[in-house]
Amino acid sequence: MSDFGHGSVGTREQAFTTLLDLREEGYPPHKLVELAAKIKAEVDTVKDGPDPEENLWVPAGYTYFGQFIDHDLTFDNTSSLNPADTGEQDRLPSNLRTPRFDLDSLYGDGPDAQPFLYAEDGASLLFKNSNENQSHTTYEQATQDLLRSPNGRAIIGDKRNDENSIISQIQLAFVKYHNAVVQKLSKDDEKLTGTALFNQARNEVRWTYQKLVIEDFLPRIVKAEVLADLQEATTPDDRADLYGLYTEYKRKNLPREFVVAAYRFGHSGVRTGYRLNKETRLTIFPSSDDPKPDDDSLLGFEPLPKSHVIDDWGRFFPNTKPGVFPTEPRKQPADETIRPEVRLQFAYKIDTTLVDPLGVLPPKVLPTSATVGGLVKEVEDTISPDHLPDTVATPPRPSLALLNLLRGNIYKVQGGQEIANVLQENYFPVEILEPKYLCTRNAVDGKEGFFKFEEIDSTLQTDTPLWFYILAEGQASVVDAIKLDKDGTFNEEQLLQGDGAKTQLGWVGGRIVAEVFYGLLDSDSESYFNAAPEDWEPLLGGNREVILANLLKFAGLTVGN
Repeated sequence: MSDFGHGSVGTREQAFTTLLDLREEGYPPHKLVELAAKIKAEVDTVKDGPDPEENLWVPAGYTYFGQFIDHDLTFDNTSSLNPADTGEQDRLPSNLRTPRFDLDSLYGDGPDAQPFLYAEDGASLLFKNSNENQSHTTYEQATQDLLRSPNGRAIIGDKRNDENSIISQIQLAFVKYHNAVVQKLSKDDEKLTGTALFNQARNEVRWTYQKLVIEDFLPRIVKAEVLADLQEATTPDDRADLYGLYTEYKRKNLPREFVVAAYRFGHSGVRTGYRLNKETRLTIFPSSDDPKPDDDSLLGFEPLPKSHVIDDWGRFFPNTKPGVFPTEPRKQPADETIRPEVRLQFAYKIDTTLVDPLGVLPPKVLPTSATVGGLVKEVEDTISPDHLPDTVATPPRPSLALLNLLRGNIYKVQGGQEIANVLQENYFPVEILEPKYLCTRNAVDGKEGFFKFEEIDSTLQTDTPLWFYILAEGQASVVDAIKLDKDGTFNEEQLLQGDGAKTQLGWVGGRIVAEVFYGLLDSDSESYFNAAPEDWEPLLGGNREVILANLLKFAGLTVGN
């Protein structure tokens, strides 16, 4: 055990570590503004049916399970996006979450420190389970929802797990799963009560969650060849020499490269919107042409509307393990035809395109800022004389792509090519991306449904912002699969078939994510790698395969057939 507890894994409120030495010079903000503008997709509507943007490797629910994981591991609301602030000690990048898979976003500091999260048995988590409203709203509230204060804000371990109506229901599902585990353990041993019952249930839930991260989530998002050596090694000792990036002494916290780049790959997987039930399909956030950011969408931070309740989690999670793809016909793209039946939706591709609603973020979801005037003023000062992309709302809304690129700049992480070089030096079979892969996908004027790839600015092609490089690496299989017309364009229908429909993280992005996940668990003396009994198996429903759908079933939720 080190001074940090949990093996060599760190505690909250520590500075992030780094995989490589920091950059001496950042990218010109003007170039990042230009790049961010090319990443945003056109305004679109929410559709049912096979969608050319879908990524058949990743069902839509895993986008938000990935967000749930992120909120368990990391939270930085201290660092500034303005280079002028980098010398201030209290604005340096630091982590306000414990960098462990410990579900502190679910449990907070436990029933002794935060009893308001827990029932009188000292073991079960509280949630709303009644027809009574918890705050004043103009719509009918869901019967079951997160516990909320009189102002409507969720009473949970991490406020961000109420950001949208999908992540809030995943948080609620884990509350229900924990409570179902409490009930099962207390039924099996009536003498098990109070703190002892809570601790045993928490271990079961954490270990199951960790196993899902490794066996269900990672194989969906990372290429098999990138994961192979870590998967095949059966113990932390066997993996000790396999780390090319996240070596043991770097595990006092999460690395900046993971926090600001690699694990932000999920932003490209966000769909324009989602079908939640037979009656409701909505955009994730309001679109860029909507001047009222509080218009009806899946934006959260208030009581869950009854109309937003997910009626069947089969719309988001499959009853199959990674690598099993849909058999439905996919020749015709999605359209406006209403198809309310339960159909598995997929995340959008890991590529260099973010949907329009992420091009102008609602004020409610913007990170907090200590700067006078808030984050918008901070960004405006950073990119001046350029302007934020929003032209319809006041104050203007910044894009998620721009925030990611600016944060990578202020974190001073090396470009994608530098990470690739280090992996090559450690004998990993990595190929540095050629300029043709460092591209954005743009609509073609006058040719509906047609697109072309455009290479990014030549000054960024040999030293590419890490976040963009990782998205381009995921998109490379699509670039290779597409057959271009003579004019260099292609029809979006090609994105529905074969490798055009499947994307995963490659060597740079995938290896960072995989090494961080395995490294945290290897170094945590309380993880299931190190602490679970040899014969332990998780409590899951269904056929007990280690997939998220079976956790939801054990929690009493419906997941398809």
